[in-house]
Amino acid sequence: MDTNILVYISNQSSPFHLKALNAFVEIRNHYELWISRQVLREFAVVVSRPDFAEHPADSDSLISALTKWSKIFLVADETDAVTQKLIQLISDYNIKGKRIHDANIVATMMTNKIANILTMNAADFNGFNEISVMSLAL
Repeated sequence: MDTNILVYISNQSSPFHLKALNAFVEIRNHYELWISRQVLREFAVVVSRPDFAEHPADSDSLISALTKWSKIFLVADETDAVTQKLIQLISDYNIKGKRIHDANIVATMMTNKIANILTMNAADFNGFNEISVMSLAL
C-alpha cells in the first residue's frame, strides 16, 4: 500500500477519501496487506504538516494513527537486503533525486516478495517492471 492511500483514508475532508477507503476495504478481503517503514514515516510527515487538511495531526493523534496502521498491516523492515536491492535499482534505472523514495518502496517490495502496490499516483512507479501497480486514478 502506498502512502497516499493511507493519507486519503485519514483525511475525511479529501475528495479522494471515500475512493481510497472503499478500495482499502475491498482489497483487504483479497490480499495480504503490507506497508513499509518508509510509508509509515511518509504518512507521519504528511498528516502532521500545518497545511494538511483542516487539522494536522498533533502528537497524540499521530502516535495513535501510526500504532493503528502498524497493527492493520504487515510492516516490511528496511534491511541490508533492501538497501542492496535499492542500489541495484538505482544502477539499472539510473534513478536520482526524489525518485529514490519510490525505488526504495519497490526494493522493499521485491525483497519481501510483494508483487502489487495500490496507489493514487501510478506515475511514481512507472518503469519498474518488477512490480504490478494497482492504480486509483485521481
